[in-house]
Amino acid sequence: MSTGILPVVENVDEKHDDSHLESAEIKADDVILGDDLTSKVPHSAGLAVIEQRRAIPLAGKRQVATKWEYWTFVLFFLNSNASPIGGPGGNIRQATLTLSHPDGFMNWAGARQPVNTVLLDISGILTAVTVVVMFVLGPYADYGNWRPWIMIGAEVITWGCEFGMMSIKDVSQWQTANVLWALGGIALTIVGAFYQATYPSMVRDLPKMIQSEEDVLHGLKSPEEHEKLDAYERAKIFNWCNIWGSFGSVVVFGIGIAVSKAVGFADTSALLHAYRVLMAYYTPIAILVTVPYFICMKWRPAQQVPSGYSMWTVGPRQVIYAGKSIVQLKQCLLYLCAYVFLFEAIGAFLSIYFILQLETIHYNPVISTAFNLVGDLCGGAGCAVILYLHRRYDWKVKWIMFVSAIFSLFPCLWGALGSFTHKIGFHNVWEFWFMQVWNLVTSACSSYNVTMISEVAPATKLFMFYSLFNTISKSTGFAGPFITAAIIKQSHGNNNYAFWFLVGLGIIAIVLLYFVDTDKAKIDCAVCECGRAGYRISLRV
Repeated sequence: MSTGILPVVENVDEKHDDSHLESAEIKADDVILGDDLTSKVPHSAGLAVIEQRRAIPLAGKRQVATKWEYWTFVLFFLNSNASPIGGPGGNIRQATLTLSHPDGFMNWAGARQPVNTVLLDISGILTAVTVVVMFVLGPYADYGNWRPWIMIGAEVITWGCEFGMMSIKDVSQWQTANVLWALGGIALTIVGAFYQATYPSMVRDLPKMIQSEEDVLHGLKSPEEHEKLDAYERAKIFNWCNIWGSFGSVVVFGIGIAVSKAVGFADTSALLHAYRVLMAYYTPIAILVTVPYFICMKWRPAQQVPSGYSMWTVGPRQVIYAGKSIVQLKQCLLYLCAYVFLFEAIGAFLSIYFILQLETIHYNPVISTAFNLVGDLCGGAGCAVILYLHRRYDWKVKWIMFVSAIFSLFPCLWGALGSFTHKIGFHNVWEFWFMQVWNLVTSACSSYNVTMISEVAPATKLFMFYSLFNTISKSTGFAGPFITAAIIKQSHGNNNYAFWFLVGLGIIAIVLLYFVDTDKAKIDCAVCECGRAGYRISLRV
């Protein structure tokens, strides 16, 4: 008997047709490691990682990842941290709206509303539009070879909005500022979602990962060793992204502080001028860090369009597939629920937090930029530490995510306590400095939540599932700003009461996250993908 582990694949139906999802006779027990039938499912996560990528035919050959592609991907991440549409662009949007209504109220939706309520309502509307766009684009991206064009096109739109922001010279242009901010925000969200969905396949196409797969299939290493390497390499690149994004931002924001001081911001006109200058400074940087990846990235093949279907009809079928398979992928569904509650809490927290921050520092661009600098410095340091600990102690991705989620909930509780006192609760400038330093222990959440999606989602459906996660979390984000805005309105403008709602969401997320089993998720994905392709798998010695 051979000592190698070789895949024996039986074709149940030669056609690649998603209808096999319900009818294929594949079960978790069909995945077998060697002759030890007692070790069927619980110990086969490593083989499941390999097999789910091989089950569905691709529209081209596997593309080996290069060092240039890897490191330009990391370079690209600075666009997420230093994107001017979300930095000075967001400040221009809020400053023009707030300063054009000095009494703090404005006519909105047929009533006299607090400006902060309107800001949150606009965020909710933006989220609703983003949901629709992601729902349309996401399902198509797992087929053919065209998906890089989505990210490139969205990035170009972002650049256009950033250049457009430079034309805002007076607070009376608040409508234009909000439209540009919203359009740029939608485009940036698309770029972020597709950027995240790109990296798992790139990592798994690294030469070391391809060799590891071959070693497993020839019995030279255990599936568990491959699974640990796969999880670590996926976590490593996004930690490198966060480390580079943070320390790169320190340099970028440090220069931004000098620019702000040199320009000055003594009055409203000077303030807007300072932000326009910052937009002119940050936008070329965004272009410089994104273009190299667009040049170096490999256009990896997605799935073949199933026989009998056109490219235009596979999108809706992807949505149907997601609805059917999510029941089979119970661990993915569980993490999806945890993800929704956690990032609804974090996202809504940040919306309120940044409103309070800008009001507390009176829109001072120097202090605002300094906050970003300190937060990114601490975030990068935190990611470097957690990457070392992950490698040193071989921690599972799930538990790193769980602990960082608990730390991420603390700022919501801090804000909620401000309902009863002005000593804490984001009423003082020092608290905003403290929260930048707190990024040391929350930064892992921003990198490991991305890795967690690739832990529980099928390898051949990552673009759809990353879009699904973003879409569903954004759909709750559509309700969240309206709920927090309503709470603020009912409390007569007391922003801190809204934090209690976010604390409750965060607690639900942490409880759900505790019960996610990533090993079982990988088995579920392999079973689902092979069943969909019409195959029975038996990995025998």
